[in-house]
Order: sequence, then structure tokens, then C-alpha cells
Amino acid sequence: MNKKLMAVAVAGALTAPGLAVAQVGGSAGVTLYGRLDTAVMIEKFSSPSATISDVKKNDIFSPGNALGVRGREDLGGGTAAWFQLEAGAWPDGRLDSAATTGSHFGGRNSALGFSSSAGDVSFGIWDSPYKVAYGTANLVTSGGFASSGIIMGNGDTTGALPNALCQTTLSNTTGSIGLTAPATASCTTEATANGTSWSRRNNNSIQYWSPVFSGVQFRLGTALANYQSPDTAATASGVQKPKYYSGNVTYARGPLALVAAYESHEGFRPGGAGGVANPKDTAFQLGGKWDFGIAQVGVGYESLKYDPNNAAGNNGIKVPAFVVNGRYNVGPGAVWASYNKTSGGKDCTAGTTMGNAACGSDGAAKMTVAGYDYVMSKRTKLFAAYAKIDNGLLTNYFYIAGPAGNNGGGTAAGGTGTSSGVVRNTDVTTFALGIQHSF
Repeated sequence: MNKKLMAVAVAGALTAPGLAVAQVGGSAGVTLYGRLDTAVMIEKFSSPSATISDVKKNDIFSPGNALGVRGREDLGGGTAAWFQLEAGAWPDGRLDSAATTGSHFGGRNSALGFSSSAGDVSFGIWDSPYKVAYGTANLVTSGGFASSGIIMGNGDTTGALPNALCQTTLSNTTGSIGLTAPATASCTTEATANGTSWSRRNNNSIQYWSPVFSGVQFRLGTALANYQSPDTAATASGVQKPKYYSGNVTYARGPLALVAAYESHEGFRPGGAGGVANPKDTAFQLGGKWDFGIAQVGVGYESLKYDPNNAAGNNGIKVPAFVVNGRYNVGPGAVWASYNKTSGGKDCTAGTTMGNAACGSDGAAKMTVAGYDYVMSKRTKLFAAYAKIDNGLLTNYFYIAGPAGNNGGGTAAGGTGTSSGVVRNTDVTTFALGIQHSF
């Protein structure tokens, strides 16, 4: 294969063309697309605690797999209608029948939209503009080892806007969905998303994507709170009224790409008795990427701010984080690496935790990833990856849809290795050999 053809193959395989966002400017018709990404993973979960033993696991891990259809119909006058229906796909095993993880048809990025010279408007379930912005600085995509949604974003989540009256718990034993008090029966049709995460795929979302002007584009998004509480159904701190807004601005021209994004959550974390029913949380990020042809370098910075929600008004926290990563074409593929770190929460009371994040030096954590993609064709590649998450004393970051750790993520001893989280202060080391195919 000559150098020009190899460059085309590398670029195509590394950008996973089968998972591109619905491009409404394409030709009319219906298209089937998807990606299968499966790896054999060797993992170690280690804790300095004498009461928690190390856990070693081997898994077949399939993160971010998808199968979907998308279509477009020209309506005349430069307008078009388009749709996308996408579902998660799991070639390594069958999920619990009660799981709400996007495995049903339309559970991943799915929407009905309209396109014109003024831009695109869509209605459905879709990655937020804030989450999409991570892609500018994030150059690591193989095997689900990207930093966004782990430290950056304080976790990944999918579902409806949170409501304290509509929480559900899933039972892997009975295959049924059970409600936890004070949940109501009218809330069982959808799972609610995590209230502290910023890497979000929102149900009931409305988005606007502008045309591209001289390399500049912006996206705006909100989501309807279909589980809005009536004024007669207050939590311990008052009536919860969740609100959500997200937006980004991107620039891409020549070798340079830049992004700025902002998102606000209100009422996602109602406090207890005497607390705040609708605290306002905000997130801001900046990112950039430079393409040298043979190599790419990306950097990103993020600041998450959670307002206090307790009666004392002293459990707010600000969480800064940054990522530096890059890839370099070597042979029929590319070497890539990423370093992601948070120094721990600022302007907070010692001991404060917020999702996986925590206050002060006890909240410091870092993630280091390195690997190699061996490109076999435009749509198929093999990859090898090494990843290490070093958690602080009070943090428990772990991979998106991560295999089981020591226990369910609290501070108590466990060691069973059967839950989807890790004990705080547990380090996670992973080695993976995998294959990715897109179509």
C-alpha cells in the first residue's frame, strides 16, 4: 500500500466513520451503520486499606458499541427532514432484561430533526453540546479509554433529568425494577440520569446546531423535565424544579480546532431537611487540537462548580481538571497517549464529596493511558492499551461502564468484585488487547 492510500486508511479508521453524528447535509435515503469494539482486558483493583483485598479480573469488554439507522428526506427549498435511531450492541453477552443502559432501540443518540440554511433543530435523546465539546481535545478513542466521562466530566450518564421523587433501582436478581422511597409509580417509564455528572446523554432533549460560518459553529441544548414535581409534592428541602441548559462554540479550520463550552444544572441535587431544593451547578471547559499531519496534540481544561445544598450552606465544591494527549502515526497505525488530572476540589469543606470527586488533596486523582492502533483497513483496527487511574483518598473514578471493582463505591470494605463501582482510594490498572470494526 502506497503512502497516500495508507494515510487515507489510517485517518478513516481512527475517526470511526460509522459513528459520525447524523450528517443532515448528506444524500437522501436510509443508511445502516454501527461499530463493534471488543477487547480482552486484564484488570487489577488495588487499595492501600488493610481491610480491602486486591481484586484481579479478566473481562471481555465492549464499550460504546452501537447499531443504528439514519435517514434524510429532501423537502424542497433547501430544507430536509432527518432521523437517527441508535441502540447499544453487546457482542460479549446478554444484559439483564431490566437494564436501562441504552440497549433498547433508540436508547443511544436518537432524534427526529429538521435541516435548513439556518441550521438544524432536533428532538430526542442526544449527547449534550457540553459532552460533544470533549471530542475536540480528546484524541484517545480506542477501547473506551478516553478521559472524558471519567475524571473530565465527573462521570458519564444517560437518562431523564433527575428528580428525587422518581429514583429507581435495578435488580439483577429478579430482573425487575424496584422503586425506592419516596418514588412514585408514574416515574417508572424512564431511568433518571446522575445528578453530578457532566458527560451527559439527555432524554427529552431539544438541540439547535448552527451552520458553519468561516469554521465557526455553535450548538445549544436543553431538556424537558418530564418528571417535574407538582407544588404539592415537595422533597425535604422544598419543591424540586430541575432545569438544564448546555452550549458550545467550536472553530475548525486547517490544522487548528478550538472549543469552549458551558452548561448549567438547577435542582439536580435537592438537599435534605432545611436545605436547598434547587441548587445551581455550572461547568465550563476550553479545549484545542493541532494537527501536524503525522501527529496530533490536544489539550483541555475544565472547571465544575457545585453550589451548597445543605442547611449549613457549606458543602459546595469547585473541581478543576485538565487533559493533555496526542497521537503519532507509526507504521500502519498510530501510537497514542493521554494524561488527565484533577488536583481535588477547591473552596470546599474538608470531607465534601460530589459524585466521584472530593475536596482538597484527598480529591487529587490522575489517569494515564498509552496504546497503539494497528490499522488493518479503513474500517478495522487492532489496538493494545495500558491504563492506570490513581484515585485519591476520597475519590473513586473508574471507566465508563467499567467492569466490577472492589464493591459498590462507598468507603466500606467489600472485596467481592461484583459491583460496577470501586471503593474510594482504589487504583485501577488495565491492560487490553482489542479489535474495532465500524460500518
